[in-house]
Amino acid sequence: MDTGLLNKPVKKALVSMAAPAAFGMLMTFLFQLVDTFFIGQLGTKELAAISFSYPIYIFIVSFFMGTAAGVSSVVGKALGEGDSTKAQSLTTLSILVFMLFSVLLAVAGIFTIQPTFSLLGATAETIAMISSYMLPLYIGMFALVGTLIGNAALMSKGIMIQTTVIMAVGGIINVIFDYLLIFGVGLFPALGLQGAAVATLISWVSIFGLMLLVLIKEDLFALSSLHSFSQAKVYFKEIMLIASPAIAAQVLNPIAIAVITRMVSQYGDNAIAAYGIVTRIESLILTGILALSVIVTPLVAQNYGAKAYKRLDQVIAYSGRMTVYWGLFFFAIMVLFSQPIIGIFTDSKEIIEYGQLYFNLVGLSFPAFGLALITTSFFNGVQQASLSLRLTLVKAIIFTLPLAVVGAWMGLTFIWIGIAFANVLAAVYAKRLLNGWLEANHSELLMASPLLDYFNDIRSLWSRCRFSQKSQAK
Repeated sequence: MDTGLLNKPVKKALVSMAAPAAFGMLMTFLFQLVDTFFIGQLGTKELAAISFSYPIYIFIVSFFMGTAAGVSSVVGKALGEGDSTKAQSLTTLSILVFMLFSVLLAVAGIFTIQPTFSLLGATAETIAMISSYMLPLYIGMFALVGTLIGNAALMSKGIMIQTTVIMAVGGIINVIFDYLLIFGVGLFPALGLQGAAVATLISWVSIFGLMLLVLIKEDLFALSSLHSFSQAKVYFKEIMLIASPAIAAQVLNPIAIAVITRMVSQYGDNAIAAYGIVTRIESLILTGILALSVIVTPLVAQNYGAKAYKRLDQVIAYSGRMTVYWGLFFFAIMVLFSQPIIGIFTDSKEIIEYGQLYFNLVGLSFPAFGLALITTSFFNGVQQASLSLRLTLVKAIIFTLPLAVVGAWMGLTFIWIGIAFANVLAAVYAKRLLNGWLEANHSELLMASPLLDYFNDIRSLWSRCRFSQKSQAK
């Protein structure tokens, strides 16, 4: 089966897949920032409340993103081998099983709100706000999970435009209901902080309904594809073989964020509000890197299934350089414009200063962060989720947490420095693991010179600029 991922030039495939994925993420993150802006109008305490909720929300999302990575890998491999029937069964089984599991997880989350957020350092007053915010999110979690799994399966087939449009529509729905329900307009009650969560719930359900229609149209979802319990059991084991380490790898990052949130909270509401704002802005400006990390797994999985090993080398080379360029560009943007950007969400001088310092220090490590992330996605694609897990374990437990904890003893600035150093060390370790895999598979990429590739890119860009100037002069 040719889904366009096996024959299209690798560079073109990366761009054509990453562009709509990035646009979809951009819309999602942009709408989250609008959400943050609206909540910011309610006050600093409300901003602090969503900052406390962020690591728990990200933990749950990351858990199922790990599941989605496993689904993307096994479905992509099945499509690369030409087995579309198996791909349909894998997708259907994954959506049903993990949506059910999300319901059980949501019930547990609802009954543990108070002890969970107490551990993160939230006060009784803040926990009351958090509870009103998290309850609707827990109720709608099943729809978010169905969307994540379905989107991963569709990307494995190279279907990007439809999912991007669906995400954009969902974001628009979220923003509209944000305004209506947070502040109260017409017949809609003013629910304050809880209104933002209810708007998100409505958006999730809408997105899942639309995504399910596309899945059925593309023959990736059909209850009839699950012929027997024994077959479903075999397929589930195959999914979990990749998904289990991917899940473990994904949840380590929000655990690290939760620990950092706890350490930042000792410096007051302004510090925790700043951390909540910068993490959302960071997600927005790193959209290109995040999109690449998402699409690399299905692209690699299909080519790995088809045994197109030279194309795997090209995926590594092109995605790595694209990541570095994106990271450096947006580091420069934030150094120059972080003050007015953060100022959109708050007029607190102290919050803005904390945020500026974050981007000046952590921003320099954006390329390193991206390289480590791309490497984990590549390992998932070649069915080496254990290597992906090892990389994430080392980054979170050996680098990020110890460096951030040591930094916390010295001041908030040193927490930011610890995060930056952890990103750089993770990139170095990622290169070591990747070289080991390349050597084991006799890759020609080991003979290439990355510095020469960067030099050639710069020279090519310079030549194009000069040609453009000459053309304009004529």
